[in-house]
Amino acid sequence: MLRSALHALRTVLFDPATFFERNPPEDSFLGALAAVSAVAVLSSLVLALIGVFLASRIDATVTVTTLEPWSESICQSYAEMEGPLPEPCTIDEPQTKQVSVGAKLQSAVFGRIPFAFFGTYVGWLLVAVGLHAVTAFTSGSGSFGDTLVVTGWATPAQLVSTLFGVVGIALAFGGVDFASDPELLADQLRRLANTSSSALGVLGTFVGVAWQAYIWTHGLHESHDSSLGGAATAAGIVGVVLFVLSLA
Repeated sequence: MLRSALHALRTVLFDPATFFERNPPEDSFLGALAAVSAVAVLSSLVLALIGVFLASRIDATVTVTTLEPWSESICQSYAEMEGPLPEPCTIDEPQTKQVSVGAKLQSAVFGRIPFAFFGTYVGWLLVAVGLHAVTAFTSGSGSFGDTLVVTGWATPAQLVSTLFGVVGIALAFGGVDFASDPELLADQLRRLANTSSSALGVLGTFVGVAWQAYIWTHGLHESHDSSLGGAATAAGIVGVVLFVLSLA
C-alpha cells in the first residue's frame, strides 16, 4: 500500500502526463484527497518542529504583569456589599512573573498550526476555483470535480516551498547567539525573520508554484480536452497570480 502510494506520488510529480493518462480525475478523487491531507499533516508537523526549534534556541525571559490592584473607589463599592473582596482589592502592588520568551514564541507558532492544517484544504479549493475559471476561457470542457482532483494531486509540490523555508530558518537562526535583553532580542528576531523570508523564501515559492503549474498543465490537458498550450496558459496565469499573492 505504501509502496503504491509512493509510486503514485513520484509519477504525478515527475511524469504527470503518464499519471493522468492512467488515473483519470473522475476515478482518483480519494487519492487526491489523501495527497492534500498528507500535505496538511506534514505542514502542521513542520510548523510544530519550528516552534520547538525556536524555543530551544532562545533562553531570554521577560517580566509580565499578571494582576494589578484596583482603584479604591472600585474596591469600596465591593466592600459595601459585605462580601469577599476580589483579589485585585487585596493587593497593593502589581503582581508579576518571569516568562520565557522561547516558550511564548513556541506557543505563538503552535497557535498557527490549525491555520496551516485547515488552510491547506481551503487553499486547495480556492486554487481549484481559480484554475477552473481560467480554464473555461481556454477551451477546456472538464468538470469542476476534475479540476479539483488535478489541483489536489499537484498539492504535494508546494512542500518544496516549505523545505526552502525550513532551510532558511535553520541557516538564519542556527548560528546566532540570542541576547537575553528582551529589546535586543526583539530586534534580532525582526532582522532574522526578514532575512529568512528573503531570497531563499522567494526562490522556494517560485519553485513550488512552477512545479504545481507543470502538473496542472498535464492534468488539465488530459482531463479537460484542452490543448497542451491552452492548459499551459491557464496553469501559467493561475501560477503567476498565486506566486504574487504568496509574496504579499
